[in-house]
Amino acid sequence: MQETPPDPPQRTLIGSRAELQAALLHLIGRARRQLRFAAPDLSVLALGDAAPVAALREVLLAHPHNVVRLLVDDMTWLDTRAPRLRALQRDFSHMLLLRCADAQDPVGHDVVALGDDIDALRLQPTIAVRGEMWCHHGGFAQPLCSEFDRRWQH
Repeated sequence: MQETPPDPPQRTLIGSRAELQAALLHLIGRARRQLRFAAPDLSVLALGDAAPVAALREVLLAHPHNVVRLLVDDMTWLDTRAPRLRALQRDFSHMLLLRCADAQDPVGHDVVALGDDIDALRLQPTIAVRGEMWCHHGGFAQPLCSEFDRRWQH
């Protein structure tokens, strides 16, 4: 029996808010176990909008051991501008986890979204929305996952 070759890495460049939302929804839709998001306040990822919240809800409903982790420097945006996301957190408090990064090791300009250790979206620290997403690329995702996990544990 012949094994199916793994999917090749796929890179998507992000240069607008619309491209960012499409890439983010694609990343969320591909996740089978866990998602990790890190940003100063998550506003740039627009995780409080209806479409990302609905996609996150589907991931959380898919399996009782799925986990979504949100790491931020400042909770103000989540508390004042993301009622859908906060409602989702209340509904799935054991699966949608939220932490504020240590002041000595802030998220700062590191805006990332990570899916299952193989998919990663990273934005560059610029005024405009610019970045890239890699699917099926553990080599790109692993250092970002390690950095996220280090901050999460700290």
